[in-house]
Amino acid sequence: MRSVTAGRGGHGSASRRNGNGGNRAARATRQAGLHAAKDFETLFADAEALLHSTVDVVGDQASQARARLQKSLVQAKDRLAEDLESLQEHGMEAVSAADDFVHRRPWPVIGLAALAAISAGFLLSRR
Repeated sequence: MRSVTAGRGGHGSASRRNGNGGNRAARATRQAGLHAAKDFETLFADAEALLHSTVDVVGDQASQARARLQKSLVQAKDRLAEDLESLQEHGMEAVSAADDFVHRRPWPVIGLAALAAISAGFLLSRR
């Protein structure tokens, strides 16, 4: 027979083990940002390679197009770096706020999750 204290001890240790949900969400946000940044870096590298491969093409229009492309690439890289930094900051703030909300008010969150599950079950059963 388990005592009430033993049950509480087990519950507390489970909540500590599962308390890293915010960390998982933050890690997923960070990884998604890194994947997007890598994709853009690949795009920039390909555009720069194309730019360098057209160096032997002569003409005033070709040199103007290369200059515009080079300028656009530099601007896009700068904007991407700024946006990525801003996205990471806002993502971390959102994860922290959600984590704090769930820890301060667990029952409303549990109720909303149950309501969503019941609603989804009802809608799916009507098919």
